[in-house]
Amino acid sequence: MHVNQQIEKIIKIKEANQFRYYIDFLRFPYFHSIEIDSVINFNFPLTIFIGQNGCGKSTCLHAAYGMPEGKTPTTFWFSTSVDPIQYYDDERKRHSFWYSYKDEEGKLREVIKARIRRENDPNYWETSRPLKWAGMKPRKKRDIPIKKEVVYIDFRAELSAFDKYFYFGDVKGLKSRNKQEYIRYQSKHLEKVINGKKKIINKSSGIYNKEIRLLERAELDEISFILGRNYKSAKYIEHTFFKNDGYSVIFNSNFANYSEAFAGSGEVAIVRLVLKILDAPDYSLIILDEPEVSLHPGAQNRLVIFLLNQIIKKKHQIILSTHSPVIAKMLPRSAIKTFYQNPDSGRFLIKEDLTAKEAFYYLEHKVDTKYNITVEDILAKSVVDGVLENIGLETKSLFNVKYNPGGVSVIKKEFIKVFCRDQNSINYVFFDGDQKYCDGYDWRNDSIGIIDSTYLIKKIKEISNEDISFDVDGGAQGGNEEQKVELLKKYLDFYKNNVFYLPSNIPEEMIWDDNIAKKLLEINELDAQEKLNQLLGLHAYKERFAVLTKEVKGVNTGEDIFAIQKIFLNHWFKKQNDDFKLIKGYIEHIINY
Repeated sequence: MHVNQQIEKIIKIKEANQFRYYIDFLRFPYFHSIEIDSVINFNFPLTIFIGQNGCGKSTCLHAAYGMPEGKTPTTFWFSTSVDPIQYYDDERKRHSFWYSYKDEEGKLREVIKARIRRENDPNYWETSRPLKWAGMKPRKKRDIPIKKEVVYIDFRAELSAFDKYFYFGDVKGLKSRNKQEYIRYQSKHLEKVINGKKKIINKSSGIYNKEIRLLERAELDEISFILGRNYKSAKYIEHTFFKNDGYSVIFNSNFANYSEAFAGSGEVAIVRLVLKILDAPDYSLIILDEPEVSLHPGAQNRLVIFLLNQIIKKKHQIILSTHSPVIAKMLPRSAIKTFYQNPDSGRFLIKEDLTAKEAFYYLEHKVDTKYNITVEDILAKSVVDGVLENIGLETKSLFNVKYNPGGVSVIKKEFIKVFCRDQNSINYVFFDGDQKYCDGYDWRNDSIGIIDSTYLIKKIKEISNEDISFDVDGGAQGGNEEQKVELLKKYLDFYKNNVFYLPSNIPEEMIWDDNIAKKLLEINELDAQEKLNQLLGLHAYKERFAVLTKEVKGVNTGEDIFAIQKIFLNHWFKKQNDDFKLIKGYIEHIINY
């Protein structure tokens, strides 16, 4: 099943309320370093946190971990002498977070967990009664926390038993001269368990291992799919043979048998992830901290497919943090939550409803391929640039807006003929409104019998009002008819999908405002109303701006006129009227197309 089909299916499952005990949102009235009253809405069952290092992603994962019954953030966030946690803010608000879910009867439940001061436990959290200052509906009775199994995996800490000891262990208090010697000695015991000579190794110091787990075919298939390899068999064992708690994996592929000592760290981590998720009961809460660590892009892609498939099968709710463009690009904007620092307070903000490309603006991820918008003149460029800036810098970073001094005919006769040859063109044209002669034409709606080059050229003339020549390879009849028809179709498709029209006939008409004109005239003129009436008698809006500029500045060079137009533009941006919203809609369409 294609990713888009998986996403559509999950949306339908959610709309049908098939997710039991689904957490709707997580709100932070005052928690850690998160901006006061920030909210994360879980609109899609696979939610990803994106942001720079140290921007609160893991903090919110810890809060998510603490949502279900029997769990608290204390597992990860606790007070010490070096890093003390203050109990209250200046308004005596306690560290807390709250969320909502529907119980089995469909009744909405609101649960708040707060850090409570206790002398014998400085890191105690408990469910509190609903708090009005936290934005909750006041009630006397507190709701019980959601009951969900929680699987939490931090992939930065996912190390096999071998790697744990080899990179972080020591030989203090041991007879071994070095780590290698100790590993060789202990491996003899591990080998006995792996080969079935012993199920359990039990010494005076205690039990060293759990029984070995032979992976089932279904488990191997998922691991093989994600990693792009073919595993014939694998064994998994949790043990303490290398001093600390850890696990080992023995792989058997078409080419070799080997342990985690010779496997990639991503390879071992995926085994752990697959087993934990497949073992999790239905409707579990799965939390993954940077699962892309040590995974190549292809494996990251297939990991997302695996997670989406598990959501479909077992109705899990999954939350993960990531720096991976591969993972983010696969998911809808409703899944993406972007973290960044508030420059004023230093606390961390959470922005929703951004596309993957917009979200990665905050990670300083260079956009190699931007959308290009061609417009007719500098005023149209200023309009589109301003709309982009008002939407947000993360959106503006995805676009290049340029105007062509050669005029509209050059765009139609030369530029679009080049742009249209690319089937997935990143080029778009925003014409002035007076260039719309008819709606876009789709040649697919006509019968095949009438479609030839003569017919298509006629259609191009209707939509562009230009006589445009199309050069193709030569032939006995003066050109390759089949090739020409295909090029004409591409031109028409570009016009239909990549050409938009600015509101009003020209930008000057769109931004004109009588009140602004009057205020400018009132600066120097006692008879401002009379001058305004004269301006309004001019039907050409370009002429209005030329005359107004002459009245206000005494000169009306192109530079002076543009300076006056900027005043009108700034006012137009502040109003954000229907014309503004129409252009904004064009931009959002391009991003989501």
